[in-house]
Parts: sequence; C-alpha cells; structure tokens
Amino acid sequence: MLLNALKPLVEMRLAGQLPPGDVWVLFGNYEQTPWWHWSGVSVEVVIAETAPVARLDLRALVGLSVCVQADRYSDQLLRLCKRLKEFARSLNVYVLAWLPEHVGMFWDRGQADDWRSFELEEAL
Repeated sequence: MLLNALKPLVEMRLAGQLPPGDVWVLFGNYEQTPWWHWSGVSVEVVIAETAPVARLDLRALVGLSVCVQADRYSDQLLRLCKRLKEFARSLNVYVLAWLPEHVGMFWDRGQADDWRSFELEEAL
C-alpha cells in the first residue's frame, strides 16, 4: 500500500533525484504538508497511528536517512520503526512524551539491531 504522501518521493527517486536532507515521518495525528510544491525542502510524510504499517510500501526510503516524530511511544510506533529499518540507512526517533528527560533513540545500518539513545546533553 503506497501512501499518497509518499507518491511525490517515489516520483523523485524514479527520476534519479534524492531529497535534500532527511526524510521526516510524522507518526500520529498530524496534518500533511504539501512539501512537493516547493523545491529544495525536506520530505515530510504523515503516517496515521491507525495505518496498516505491515502493508505500507516504504521502498522509496531505501538508503535514506529517516527521522520519525511521534507524540508518544506505542507498539505501533515500534512496528513502524522495525519496518523502516528494512529500508532506511539511518533512523532517528523522537518521542515528544519523553521530553525533557530523553530526546529519543537512533539506529544506523550496520550496527546491531539494538537502539542507542541520545540524551539532550549530548545534543547540545
């Protein structure tokens, strides 16, 4: 299943282009911005928490750096992250409910399946 928000990224990748920065996945109740109307901006894709994560076509994200923002941690978020690890080069996950104590967690292709966390002090 291909999300409408991913279709412009698919077209970009088929044309041999890469997005100018990280691909942002906003997971939850967010409004989709029409990022494809402007050139040189980051890709922002909204995925509803109720989306069938196991069936999403995420191939457009192959080899890209992906940042996920979610309001809260959930099993569905973990399922999405597991799927994203199949395609992405790296994955940063920011859970807003964890702030200010924790910023989030990250994973890079080539490391073990374990997540590493990064703290606010490390980011400053």
